[in-house]
This record gives sequence, structure tokens and C-alpha cells, in this order.
Amino acid sequence: MKRFFIGLAMVAFTSISISGVNPTPNNGVSVEEFKGGSVKIVNDTKEDLQIHTGSGHVKLIHGGGSTSVSCEEGRKISHSNGSKATGLIFTIDNSMCGKTIKLSQYL
Repeated sequence: MKRFFIGLAMVAFTSISISGVNPTPNNGVSVEEFKGGSVKIVNDTKEDLQIHTGSGHVKLIHGGGSTSVSCEEGRKISHSNGSKATGLIFTIDNSMCGKTIKLSQYL
């Protein structure tokens, strides 16, 4: 009998807490959809390259060296001298999310 009342209390508590949740608040704030994911950048050229990914410098060896960065629209991928970004290669947009980008297409 004691277990019955404890179980009933748990069910009542759960249904009260679930009904209090509003999964789609309407507060007038526009929410932008986040696609997320990552973009893989591959050096398919015949020379080693250094790039700046917006968060760090990466050396990519020729013929397939690669790195992945989070897919954030507007993130700039630039040439690098090892300590400073020197020239824009391309800017990430949402259509690149989840894809592999070959540097030869932008150089």
C-alpha cells in the first residue's frame, strides 16, 4: 500500500512538472536556425600551406593534409605566415556545413 502511494505521488509530480514546460516560448525574439557541424578543409595542392582558421594557425602538408573547423557562417579562412593571417582564401557559409572543401578551388 505504501508503494502504491509513493508511485502515485511520483506520477502526479511528473505530470505537473511536464505540463509546466513550454517547449515553444513565444517571446517575440527571432531565433536563427543553427546548422552546426563542421567543415573539412583539404590541401589538395602540390605545396605545403599554412592557414589561419579563425581560431588558430594550421600547417597542411601537400597532397591531402586536412583540418576540420566548426561550421560558423562568416568564419574567415586565410593564408598564414605562422603567427598572423595574411590574406583571405574564403569565407565559410552555411552551404559548406558537413562538406569537404578543397583548397585548390580557392587558390
